[in-house]
Formats: sequence, C-alpha cells, structure tokens
Amino acid sequence: MKYIIIGASAAGMQAAEEIRKIDISADIKVFSKENYYPYSRCLISRYVDGRLKENNFFFKTSHFFEDFNIESLLGTEITHIDKNAKKVFTNDNREYNYDRLLIATGSSPWIYDVEGAGLEGVCTFHSWDDSKNIISLLKDAKKAVIAGAGFIGLEAAYALTKKGAEVTVIEKMSQILPKQTDAAAAGIIQDDLEKMGVKFIFNQSISSIEGNGRVSSVILADRSRLQCGIVIMATGVKPNIEIAEKAGILTGRGILVNEHFRTSDEEIYAAGDVIEIEDITTGKREVSATWFNAVLQ
Repeated sequence: MKYIIIGASAAGMQAAEEIRKIDISADIKVFSKENYYPYSRCLISRYVDGRLKENNFFFKTSHFFEDFNIESLLGTEITHIDKNAKKVFTNDNREYNYDRLLIATGSSPWIYDVEGAGLEGVCTFHSWDDSKNIISLLKDAKKAVIAGAGFIGLEAAYALTKKGAEVTVIEKMSQILPKQTDAAAAGIIQDDLEKMGVKFIFNQSISSIEGNGRVSSVILADRSRLQCGIVIMATGVKPNIEIAEKAGILTGRGILVNEHFRTSDEEIYAAGDVIEIEDITTGKREVSATWFNAVLQ
C-alpha cells in the first residue's frame, strides 16, 4: 500500500507514525514545502525569547524517519493532485502514485491588505523562518506593534517583551482573546501582560503602514500614529485548501470531511488546520486550528 502525506506538521506526522504502527510494509512518503524537519509552531515564542534552544525546537528528526522507515521529501511542494489517476505532482516536475492520500497542508496567516504591508519588518508569527526573521529584526528594532490579541498575538507580545522590545497590541474588539474567553478571564491575562510592560489599544485596527523600505510607523483607523520597527500580523489563519480545490475536492472555508476525515474522494483524507468539521458542542461546521486537535485527528 502506498501512502502519501502532504504536510509534515502535527496531523501529517501523527498520521505517518500511526500508519507505520499498523502496516509495517507500507510505502509512506511525507512531503513538506519547508526545508526543515518537523517543528512545533506552538513553541515559536519560546525560541524567540530564548527559553528554547534550536536543537529542542524540532519534534521529529532524521532519526525518526529512519527508525520508522518513512521517506521525507523536504523542500518539495505538491502542486497538483490527479484524483482519477491517483497521482500527485511536485514543483520539480516529479510525479508519485498513491493508494491513500492525506492532505495535511495546514493554514497560513491572514495578512492585512493595507498600504505598506510589504515593507521589511512586517512579518507573521507562524513559521521557523518567521522566528529567525524576528530575532534578527530585534537587533535594531526596539518598538513593535502586534495586530491581533488572540493566542498568537499574545504569545508574540510576551516573547518580544521578554527580549526587551516595547510592545503595543492593537485589537479591533473590546478585549483580548475575544473568541476564546469572557471579559473577566481576559482581564486577568491582560493585567499580567500589562505588568510586563505590554500596552493594549482596543476597538482599533491598522489602516496603513509607513516606512522607506523598512517599517517606521503604523497609522490606526483613528489616524493616530505609532512608531515601530516591527509589525506582526496575528489576525488569524486561513486553511490552505487551494490544492484540494484544484483537484475538485469539496471545500467550504476548509476541506469538507466526514467523521472518519475522508473527503469527497474516498481515497483522499484530510486533517489538521486545513479541514472544516462539525463542532460537537455547537453542531456547526468549523475550522479548528489547534495543535491538539490536529494530533487527535
């Protein structure tokens, strides 16, 4: 049996390991467009602020792939799925056959579509490359603005403050963690961060970013200006569904799957940040972009 897994993060790697446990003779290939062995995105803040060293950042290394006899194809992007021929095609013009395919392509950060979003110093807090970029920027930049007060925004605020930066968080809602908790709990967390030196501005958003090649300030919706050398976009993520859409697999906001994580094609499965699945508490179809859920799936 030939298994192909697109994506080498939480869902993809857990699937590869579980497949090997039940099928010792399976041909398992894991593709990742990143050039690194699997790492935990949850630990980016710990690497940025120095709590975590580089050699502890990766949760799977070459030893795992050797021990489990799983082929890793790093720096290789799957660009097309032919579900009728049961083949995938890569960015370097190779093709591979599969019997079962798992799409675990994850999600990508939302980027504000505002003037200046392409300036040096505007970044996200999502990848290994992001973390290295931010560490480099912090050598010169002493002020940072973070757009979004969700989990990622607060992790970034904590890490940058620990590194000595003056951090201001901009949130369009009236509290931190507006989708995750109530005002009372949010107030407790906010108080702890403010004691560290983090500043918060609520009911506002970034309307533009200024700079000559590199960020120098942001303009808010009320036309006020904040000086900064780093802007971190932490306003949520969007599932990477493009490859599924091109293949004719049914999608909504994420890839649509059933209770067994099977897509509209019976030989293709999907899991992790990229899927849309029924929430057992609300009955609504949701995208649940969390590490814990990705591993369970």
